[in-house]
Amino acid sequence: MRRKIYIILAILLISVGVEAQVDISADTNIVEFGYPVNIHLTVKTNGQKVIFPQFKNGDITQNISIAKEQTDTIKKSPLTLQKTYSIVFFEDSIQTLPPMTVLVGKDTFMTAPLTFMVTSLKIDSTDLAKIDTTKVIPGIDVKQPLTVKFTFREFWIRFGRWIVIGLLILALIGVIIWLIIRYKNNKPVKILERPKEPPYVIALRRLEELKEKKLYQQGKIREYYSELTDILRTYIEQRFRIAALEQTSSEIINSFKIAKVIDDNQLELLKNLLRTADFAKFAKYKPTNDINEQNWNLTKEFIETTKQVPQEQDANTEKQEETENPETEQKEEEVENERN
Repeated sequence: MRRKIYIILAILLISVGVEAQVDISADTNIVEFGYPVNIHLTVKTNGQKVIFPQFKNGDITQNISIAKEQTDTIKKSPLTLQKTYSIVFFEDSIQTLPPMTVLVGKDTFMTAPLTFMVTSLKIDSTDLAKIDTTKVIPGIDVKQPLTVKFTFREFWIRFGRWIVIGLLILALIGVIIWLIIRYKNNKPVKILERPKEPPYVIALRRLEELKEKKLYQQGKIREYYSELTDILRTYIEQRFRIAALEQTSSEIINSFKIAKVIDDNQLELLKNLLRTADFAKFAKYKPTNDINEQNWNLTKEFIETTKQVPQEQDANTEKQEETENPETEQKEEEVENERN
């Protein structure tokens, strides 16, 4: 009888002491730079207290930050908890999410590391369609596409409206050219237009307007850096003919490395500016007022050191200096008198 009691107690102790189960998974392992991806940390317990990992200032590593987190109860028996972290990557390369520590009762569990491919380019489905799946995954029976004749009716249904639109556009272009020729033959009076402002003048004026708004002093860090980078990207696009408004920060830096139109110090200054702005816009990074003011000054420095003054303005400046120099005019008059 006593032996049976010991066996029952042993079974109860074993069932109570069963270890918890901790799993980690991701929605996808291919993510884009600056875009969040969900990480699910699932814990199955027998009712023990669960402490999920906590991160200082929401940063897992230097290049991985937490944008959002949420805890849900999936099942009550057995108790299953799930912690969802929405993380953001700030470097386009192969990134590894380090193991996370989970406390369940008095036990400590370590999750497996996760590897992600962070890219600034979207994967084109047309490129994926070119992959031969029979070679990538042997054993799969893939049927070849059927060969069907393309009739004129199907051609017109698919491309007819575009052909009509193309003909209308050509007709409109022809009318515009005809009107331009008639306008030139009439020889109208030419009105001299005011020359457009150089890109650096526009950029410096917008910088002063941004400074007067005092956004970061009001706690609007994200709005401040969004407008600051818009000024900088617009200046780069107008000054260097680089599509900065459509490119990511890393693509802009690569474009400058290929073009080689600025020196290494200017390139490093631009890289630090864009990196700080990305952290402020997409992560929970909040720079101090001194850093915000310093970034404003560095943006102004980059514009002033890379600006291009129009040649007409240089010629006008030289002409004005010659006119304003009385000694030069006096010497020219003396030479002219000697000749007479």
